[in-house]
Amino acid sequence: MAVILDSERNSVKAKAFLAVIYSVLALGAATMVYPFAVMLASSLSTRYDYNRHSPVVAGLFDRSDRFMRSIATHFDKFPHDVYTNAPASWTTWTEVAKDRRGVEDFARRELAPYSDAAFLAAARERADAFLRTLASRDPRGLSCAYDPRDVPRFVERRYGTLEALNAAWPVPHRSFFDISFAAESRAAPDKTVEGDAKFETWQALKKWYVDEAIAAGDHVSRTMPWPMAGHEDDVRNALAVQFADHGTRDFLAGALANYRLVGEYLFVRGRAFFNTIVLVVLSVLASLTVNPLAAYALSRFKMRSTESVILFLLATMAFPAAVTAIPGFLLLRDLGLLNTFAALVLPTVANGMSIFILKGFFDALPRELYEAAAIDGAPEWTVFRRITLPMCAPILAVNALNAFIHAYASWEWAFLVCHKESHWTLAVWMYQMSVDTFAGQPWCVMAGFVLVSIPTATVFILCQKVILRGIVLPSMK
Repeated sequence: MAVILDSERNSVKAKAFLAVIYSVLALGAATMVYPFAVMLASSLSTRYDYNRHSPVVAGLFDRSDRFMRSIATHFDKFPHDVYTNAPASWTTWTEVAKDRRGVEDFARRELAPYSDAAFLAAARERADAFLRTLASRDPRGLSCAYDPRDVPRFVERRYGTLEALNAAWPVPHRSFFDISFAAESRAAPDKTVEGDAKFETWQALKKWYVDEAIAAGDHVSRTMPWPMAGHEDDVRNALAVQFADHGTRDFLAGALANYRLVGEYLFVRGRAFFNTIVLVVLSVLASLTVNPLAAYALSRFKMRSTESVILFLLATMAFPAAVTAIPGFLLLRDLGLLNTFAALVLPTVANGMSIFILKGFFDALPRELYEAAAIDGAPEWTVFRRITLPMCAPILAVNALNAFIHAYASWEWAFLVCHKESHWTLAVWMYQMSVDTFAGQPWCVMAGFVLVSIPTATVFILCQKVILRGIVLPSMK
């Protein structure tokens, strides 16, 4: 029954009531869409613009912002020794990103001469000559604002396997993603450490940046001269030429670099994606098998202890997951099921709330259907499979959705019962990535959140169609 009758829809009160309802719904939608937009924009950002926490990446439509972001690609902090006329308040990239007007004036002033084709051609030759000069120099005398996203790929290409890396380096690593050159980048570039494999790899990375820039037709690299005195004009010119020729390309590549790294971390290396698929499939199948069978038995067969069983099932929801995790872990340990898929699936096979809801749906079905099936001689399994389940598709879709979300997003239980990384799921790796591996690169963490949210959104949309078709449409007839 409608809240407002058709005859009342044109009244002032009805219109005001509908306006309030639609406003509340719009506000609710905004509170859901806005955080996701911020997360999506953050996943496309860098250290320059991440702290804006804006729902839109300004570089998509602001040329001056793209130029400043291009400079941030080559320096850990704003290079005052290169741009001596920049505001003194630009101490960090976060402070630079806040000064929108200052960034616009700075970019206009720096890029104005390069709008002339003849000037740009001469500047391009000068920048290329300067880059070739850097390529001929010993990398031990050069500085480098390296990108942590490039390290795993470069080191793996250099050593081939993790075993070869750990044999050569003094400190072993669990993964190529754990490698960092933070200490080397902070040390004086002319510092020499003889016989250190990591130090030699750091020097090779600096040279690799220059060689890759030349091969790609770029005019500047992350490797810079040190000390900077005497090279300020050459660096400024190279940065401006690089932006004039490849600004849009570099912006798009930088925006997608986070997804490339996270994709390699979550989907290419290890068994995380495979483990998650197996876990989700087994959890959904178990939930759609055990829960309906238990609810059907409680609904169809009038047992004396039915109420007690229902009360026991509901009582399981009175304890927090952290409390039940302790006896659950001890039980699985005693059964020898740790580090197995059984440890992930078995504790969630039966759900008290799902059984309780399903029993209510089964109780509401017309008894005449079961009587007609009994007259026709249909066995109980046929009645359950051909009559009961098809009529309860909406609630089964809800149960499947809940089972999927729990299996897909639950990392605490998976981390507790599976200590081996070979059995970790995407949720566990996402947790590891956010608190350890990429903790210093939150923009990469945001890219990971966007990627892992896609399957959840897709499954929810598919289940939503079943729910609407099974509940909303019949109620409108």
